[in-house]
Amino acid sequence: MPPDSPSDDPVLSVTELTRGLSGLVEEHYNDVWVEGELSDFTRAASGHCYFTLKDEDAQIRCVMWKHLTQYVYFEPEEGMQVRINGHASVYERRGDLQIQAQAMRQAGKGAQQKAFEELKQKLREEGLFDAERKQPLPAFPETIGVVTSGQGAAIHDIRTGLVRRFPPAQVVLCPVKVQGLDAPQAIADAIAAFNDLPPDDAQRPDQKEEVVAGPRPDLLIVGRGGGSTEDLWAFNEEVVARAISASALPVVSAVGHESDVTIADLVADERAATPSTAAEIVVPDRRDVAERVRALHDRLRTQVARRLQEARQHVDALLNSRAFHAPARRLEQHQQHLDTLVDRLTRSGDRLLEQAHTRLDRLRDRLQAMDPEQPLRRGYVHLTRDGTPVQSVDAVDDGDRVRLHFQDGHRDAEVLPEDE
Repeated sequence: MPPDSPSDDPVLSVTELTRGLSGLVEEHYNDVWVEGELSDFTRAASGHCYFTLKDEDAQIRCVMWKHLTQYVYFEPEEGMQVRINGHASVYERRGDLQIQAQAMRQAGKGAQQKAFEELKQKLREEGLFDAERKQPLPAFPETIGVVTSGQGAAIHDIRTGLVRRFPPAQVVLCPVKVQGLDAPQAIADAIAAFNDLPPDDAQRPDQKEEVVAGPRPDLLIVGRGGGSTEDLWAFNEEVVARAISASALPVVSAVGHESDVTIADLVADERAATPSTAAEIVVPDRRDVAERVRALHDRLRTQVARRLQEARQHVDALLNSRAFHAPARRLEQHQQHLDTLVDRLTRSGDRLLEQAHTRLDRLRDRLQAMDPEQPLRRGYVHLTRDGTPVQSVDAVDDGDRVRLHFQDGHRDAEVLPEDE
């Protein structure tokens, strides 16, 4: 029999023990990637996902909350080899060790590229890449919204390029995470926030938390500087693609380097190879604008000079014409022509009115002739039996009840034999 616990040793409750174990586990395994085989995958009615990750010698329970499952870009299946990111903890109610998954990727070489190709094919079939749905960029944007990191090189490159090419353009930045688990939704929310800005105000009156401060932009630049495929993966997520597709503001995608092509690049209205290139795409070069203004000024001056010369020649021709020296005669001729037109119009109107009256009288006569009560007014009687007109003597028999219809009413009668 085991000895009794000494009175000075602490006695833990089950809750205290499990909480202590959970704290130790979370402290040492707060951010881990674990690879294994999917087993017992279940999506509850709440949207949360529960599953087991196992290998040949061990297994561990896992849970992924509903709001994180939208970032899983494939359909989890039994036996699939996956890699999850999350933190380990202890589920106190059962004392089970588990992983709260934050992200899930297909494991194995080429799995990420496969997911990329599947999403690209899905969006292509929906028409999100079609040239017909892409919006043109404004020629001279006054305000440019930028969705990128607030500390990265991308915003510096964009601002530098805009100042160099077109200083009047104003930049409104919505700083967001551009990599990591929260990045896709943050990028999508920023795009939506820019679209929600009213044209004549800095932010919506009902907006409780300021997401974007500044006037509504004429277009958006969405992107980040270069990096690895994993670094750029947020711009391959479906939530970002659909936010760009739903944007009423034209969107220029500027992700990574020239060789990097993301889903966002394919959906955007314009693709810039780099953030610096985006600045060159969205605004004109001020030197080109100045040259164009000078060319238009010269063209306008030439056209005005030619029009003035033509006007002077026309005035000279009028001054030299006989009409200018005899305006009264021309006025009389126009008055006579006007009288002729008025007389012709009056005669034509009278003729049309007379024709209309004649046609109306003809139609009235035809209508009266077709009036079924016209014979009754002349003394004739309309005979029916059981509501059916009697058109022949053979249609009635002796003793039949018939109805005689007169102009001002009817009488019922009985058919008598012929000898009576």
